[in-house]
Amino acid sequence: MKNNFLINGNPRESISPFDRGLSFGDGVFRTFLVKNGCPINWDMHYEKLKLDGKIFKIKVPTKKDLLRDIKKLFIQDKTYIGKIIITRGISDQGYYYSKNIKSTRIVLKINYKKISRAFYLKGVKLKVCNTRITHNDFYGGVKHLNRIENVIAKSELTPSVFDGLMLDRNGYINECVSSNIFARYGNVLITPKQNNGGVSGVCKQIIFKNIKSLGLKFKSQNIKLEKLKRADEVIITNSVFGALYVNQIEEKKWQDGLFTPLIKNFIINPDVK
Repeated sequence: MKNNFLINGNPRESISPFDRGLSFGDGVFRTFLVKNGCPINWDMHYEKLKLDGKIFKIKVPTKKDLLRDIKKLFIQDKTYIGKIIITRGISDQGYYYSKNIKSTRIVLKINYKKISRAFYLKGVKLKVCNTRITHNDFYGGVKHLNRIENVIAKSELTPSVFDGLMLDRNGYINECVSSNIFARYGNVLITPKQNNGGVSGVCKQIIFKNIKSLGLKFKSQNIKLEKLKRADEVIITNSVFGALYVNQIEEKKWQDGLFTPLIKNFIINPDVK
């Protein structure tokens, strides 16, 4: 556990038991790859962090301060997983907080373990979770610290299942426990709407930005499970493994992932400047 975190830029500082991130899950976070000290897709992750903080009215540190922390913590020339947590800060007991409250910034360095090559070559299996995504009109899509539904959904999975598919209260596909999901029908790639819950992540932005180069169109719409099963290709993404194609959901099976490797390259192998 040594030398794998900074709290407000200090490796020796500790978290106050009165920090609102601990008491109420009052904060936002981002997770990303760091290669040889360089955070991958950093500009996009920071802009999403700042946007989520603005929705919650949490003071997000400057890009310069966070990048200084990253450079201080990730000094080895190898690949790690980086995680930034911004809490609203420390307050007295109760939900009230002062307008002058100072946010807490936490940067974590997590060992990176490569995903099995077999998953990239043969695809992965998903389970449809019983746990549903919480509906909220105010902060749908925000990557906040209240992830208890994902924790519970994760506990439903068995070792033979890579990730869990989570539906909203109306039975529409929202996301997976640890990833976003996409369905390809011919030359159209569809992503579920996440207006009222789930995490709308950086991977979606990257895919939208590069989709035309693959000869595909990009749409966001509500998708039921049965429609998902009729897709030509189902893809899951996150900022750590990039993209994997889905080979099975319940009784439905797929044989290959035609566009998945190309999407993976956009996400975890960008041009680092």
